[in-house]
This record gives sequence, structure tokens and C-alpha cells, in this order.
Amino acid sequence: MKKEKIILALILFSLFLLGFYGGIKKHYVNKVYIFQTTAQAAFPVTTEEIDLPLPVPSSISTEKGQVRLDLEKIAVNRFFIIYSIVYGDQSHTAYHLYLTDLEGQTLDKEGLGDIYLQAEDGEIIKPVAQLPVVEDFPLDQPLGWKIKIIVKFPYQTQRSSHSLVLHYLGEKFVLTDIAY
Repeated sequence: MKKEKIILALILFSLFLLGFYGGIKKHYVNKVYIFQTTAQAAFPVTTEEIDLPLPVPSSISTEKGQVRLDLEKIAVNRFFIIYSIVYGDQSHTAYHLYLTDLEGQTLDKEGLGDIYLQAEDGEIIKPVAQLPVVEDFPLDQPLGWKIKIIVKFPYQTQRSSHSLVLHYLGEKFVLTDIAY
């Protein structure tokens, strides 16, 4: 019994020494950092300095002169308001659009006019009370020649074939054959 206690004490003592030695060794490890420098221009790089390819048009798009309008996606958002301080039904159908200048000129975000849907029977569907959201693209370093537009229409899970009409700087852009 006494012999077993001595062996157990030796094992524990050796484990303690190994842990202590490992801690000291980790503490004194030298780290070498290598930095590479290049002769590139200082950041941020402006879009005039980079030759960016034009994005591929979406399956539903239209062009007028040097400006193209693309439909990125349609999002049907249904909100269920239960025990909320927000009043009213905020459900909507959001159309995400991209407006692109094909020659790389800066777009005028203030030049956006009316946006509405036109059904096959001629009915005009106006956006909900909220104004369209107009964002630079991309948000972190805007190109200037591409902007994202999100416009919300009354909630509807399915809508037959219709057109989206957008007025920009006096031009009328019509995206046709939209159905979901």
C-alpha cells in the first residue's frame, strides 16, 4: 500500500514538472512576423483606376440609350403582427431593381420619377406609401454608375403577367412579361 502511494506521488510530481516546463517553454517562444510591401497605389482605389467589366443583364431587362434597367428579384414579405407596438399590416411585395449606366457615367439618384406596375388589363398599381429605397452599389465603395432600387407594392402572393414602369430623367423604362 505504501509502495503504491509513493508511485502515485512520483507520477503526479512528474506531471506537475512537465506542465510547468511546458508553460515556461510556451512563454518564451519567439514569433517572427514577415511583412511584404508592394508598389501598389494607396487604398481606397477609385473605380476610375480599375477597368471593371459590365454586369450581365438579368433575364428581365430593358435598355434606353446608355442606361439599362434590370429586375434582380421579387420578394414577397408577409408580416404577422401579434402583441406589437407597430400598428397596421406592413406586408408587401418588393421589387429589387438595378439601374446601370453602360458607359460608366455617374447616375443621378434624384432623377428617378414614377414607378408603378401595369397589369394586362391596363390597371395601374401604385407603390405602397413608403418611397422607393435607392442605394449605392456596392454600399461600401459605390461605383456611381450602378444603383439599386427597392420599391414596395401591395402584398400579393401571386400576380399574373404584368409590366413594371420606371421613369428616369424623362425616359420611360418598361420591364415586360413579369409573372410570379
